[in-house]
Amino acid sequence: MKSLLFAALAYLPTLAAQAQAPLSGRVVDAATGQPLPQTTVRFDGQAGGTNSDAAGRFQLAPPADLASARLVFSYLGYQSQIVPAQQLGPVIKLEKIPYQIGEVLITSESIRKLLLKKWKVDESSIATVATHALNNLQKADPVKAEKLRKRLGLLRSVTKLARIVFLADGTVKVKLLLFGGSGKWKLDEAQRSLQLISPKGENHKLTVVELTVNRLVLHDKANPDWQNEVYVPAD
Repeated sequence: MKSLLFAALAYLPTLAAQAQAPLSGRVVDAATGQPLPQTTVRFDGQAGGTNSDAAGRFQLAPPADLASARLVFSYLGYQSQIVPAQQLGPVIKLEKIPYQIGEVLITSESIRKLLLKKWKVDESSIATVATHALNNLQKADPVKAEKLRKRLGLLRSVTKLARIVFLADGTVKVKLLLFGGSGKWKLDEAQRSLQLISPKGENHKLTVVELTVNRLVLHDKANPDWQNEVYVPAD
């Protein structure tokens, strides 16, 4: 009976939160009124949160201390905005600002259009990307990593044939020969980074070093000593 009581007590905070109405609204461009999908919405001081949908709408469960809570809205190419939770209105308007990568000033629309295509690893970066993949696998499955290390030529050939596609709905698809997988992507305005989210919810952050019509250069934030990875449009 003791364990049942403890289980019931554990649910009390969740039930209390559900008793309050969720915090919701719609994020739009201040000048045009157009919705801003994939806007990052989180509580100030917290890393987690949610993203707005295709219509710019979002919904978050209220925190226990609603009076002091503040919501942070961030979207690539727009000025971030902080709104006290109790002052949240139905529409949040974000002001557009220039976004700079290297020497180039671009807007959020243009960077997304540049990213939305099929990419492949550049010839000059195949060995680098294969090594990075091997190093990541070493942490998850050392036995499998050791087997692939002995067949490095095969791993590089597979890397050369890999294709990565970014879709407008926030989906990223990866194809390796007959195998494939998918996840989610989003551009984080606050961090100036590209986030890749696996189906299991694992979040991998990459710094966008360069993005043009013919070139995408990424750097792994978790491994600052690693070389940049270079991608080019696939045929």
